[in-house]
Amino acid sequence: MKIKLKLLLGCTTLGILCAEELQTTTDDVLAMLQSSLRVKENNNDTDQNDDFSLGAPDMSSINKLEELVMARVRDDKVLGDNKLTKTLNASIKTFYSSIIATTAANQKQIILNIKAFEKCKITMWRKYDKVIPVERDHWIMGLVYPKCIKAEEKLEMNKKKNDREYKTIESSYRTLKRLAKIEENKCVNVCNNKKFENYHEQLEALSKYYADCKEKIGPAVDKAKKEQKKVLDKVAAKKLSNAKYIAMRDKCKRIAYIMNSYKCKAITMLDGSCSFYEECWKRAQKKYDEDNVIIRKQEKEMKVQWRALHRIQCFLLVLNEKNDKNQKKEKAQLDKCIAIKRADISTKHLDIDYKKIPKKPKCPRDPMCPCTKFYTNSYYRTGPKERCVHNKVKNYLCPACSKKKKR
Repeated sequence: MKIKLKLLLGCTTLGILCAEELQTTTDDVLAMLQSSLRVKENNNDTDQNDDFSLGAPDMSSINKLEELVMARVRDDKVLGDNKLTKTLNASIKTFYSSIIATTAANQKQIILNIKAFEKCKITMWRKYDKVIPVERDHWIMGLVYPKCIKAEEKLEMNKKKNDREYKTIESSYRTLKRLAKIEENKCVNVCNNKKFENYHEQLEALSKYYADCKEKIGPAVDKAKKEQKKVLDKVAAKKLSNAKYIAMRDKCKRIAYIMNSYKCKAITMLDGSCSFYEECWKRAQKKYDEDNVIIRKQEKEMKVQWRALHRIQCFLLVLNEKNDKNQKKEKAQLDKCIAIKRADISTKHLDIDYKKIPKKPKCPRDPMCPCTKFYTNSYYRTGPKERCVHNKVKNYLCPACSKKKKR
């Protein structure tokens, strides 16, 4: 009798110890889950901008939760616990919220990644818009330059005309000066005293000398003086025409230099814009691809988690039926949970729309480098073609074109 009593007491003690151990395990698991959720929430609040994936639930926590629930469902000796069920349901709802929030964050990240491509494109076109005024100024100079060349050619013709006329008049003046000198040389000296010549005769001879010389030398000298005046006038006209031509030529050279500079500036800006655009697109593509891999993996895992949580909730109803001590209802609920198939649990709301990467637009570049054959034939059709290189500077060269090995 004593042995039976001791055995009964031992079994009772063992049952109490088992119940206490089960309760301790349950409390430990719940504490761990709550701690894990708090850590997840804190990380999500503090590091959301650094890593959008921190809010995703931990599968190991859900597995622990599932093990806890299934252990209590399998144990026929353990009755339901409404307080435990309520606590576990709250944890499951938190997991649901975490999954939905993570899905929303992932979807937002995909949208931001797609917008990054659009931002690259917008930035490129904004920079292109800044090039338009430069191209406009180059176009204006392209209209002005031929007019300047025509004015330069007109002044050059006037300069050459004055040069020819000056040479003609100056040659005529030298000829008249020589003719006048010849006439002067014809008048011999009559002031020498002749033998038997009185004073009156000397005066008559001198008077005749001056009268005859004046008639011969005077017209020749007058012609030379008139021609000299023409020469002086033509020299002044020649200097003026030369100055006008040189001023217009320098002006046209400056216009050619400015026209080339505007085209070079436009090419430089477009090349810089395209280089930035290419790097921006590469960064956006790399970021999208990296996030795509991570998010697809999370999406797949969270759908598994969602279905697991759904089944856990179903088995929690079994614990409620255990609490009511209605074995028939309990078995019916258990069969219902076991019969749940994957297709019965919808995870459509967890689908991520990965969008479509926009078509990459071609970056506009200006193929017409200054002083290339195409450029020269287009903008230096009027005037000397070498003016493109030899203008305001001795040897014009666009740095952006030299990098591309284009003149």
